[in-house]
Amino acid sequence: MRRRRAPAALALLALAACATQAGFDARMNALVGLEESELVRAIGIPDGEYRTPDGRRFLQYERLGARGPAQVEPAFGFGLGYGGWGRGTFFGTGLALGGPAYVYPPPACSVTFEIVGGRVAGYTRRGGGCVAVPP
Repeated sequence: MRRRRAPAALALLALAACATQAGFDARMNALVGLEESELVRAIGIPDGEYRTPDGRRFLQYERLGARGPAQVEPAFGFGLGYGGWGRGTFFGTGLALGGPAYVYPPPACSVTFEIVGGRVAGYTRRGGGCVAVPP
């Protein structure tokens, strides 16, 4: 059973490592042409909206893009115990799966979609966090 889990875990880490801006663009290009309601269903409610005086409309998303894989860090534990079978001092080491006590914010990724005639006409992206695995 363990032998089957290891390749699956390595495959997931490899996929997270393959996130690129080209992959992000491929995912965003797939949204061009959708109706506005389909866009909202696909990626959620926008963080903002902007209308120009000439009637152009834009939807702003502030937090799109990939997040990094879980971090593995060394940890050290210490415990004192007393129980029905004895007493003693216990030491242990291990690996903590998760993140540090301070969670660093993900790299920024802002995407603006232009809506023309109720459909997505195009998009622009800003930030180093605009990466994804290609579809």
